[in-house]
Amino acid sequence: MDWEIGDCVGCFYRPNFEQVMYPYLPAHITKPKEIKKVYMIRLPESCYFAVPSNLKLLAVPLFELYDNASRYGPLIAGLPMMLSRFQFVKA
Repeated sequence: MDWEIGDCVGCFYRPNFEQVMYPYLPAHITKPKEIKKVYMIRLPESCYFAVPSNLKLLAVPLFELYDNASRYGPLIAGLPMMLSRFQFVKA
């Protein structure tokens, strides 16, 4: 199966062993402890999500994610702002 890996949507940096991740690398840090990169991936139509029976997959609209970090966390709540620079056109 071929995956279409698109643009990098965002990078998050953890400068030390704390829980907080920043959307920028602080100036006094030369090598962060962790880097998380979020990419846009286009799935083929024949794919499906396999979710274990003890978990639940939710489809959440982007407007509910926006500015709702208390419920979804800062990385997921920031997705609408990161995706706003892209134009989505149905082919």
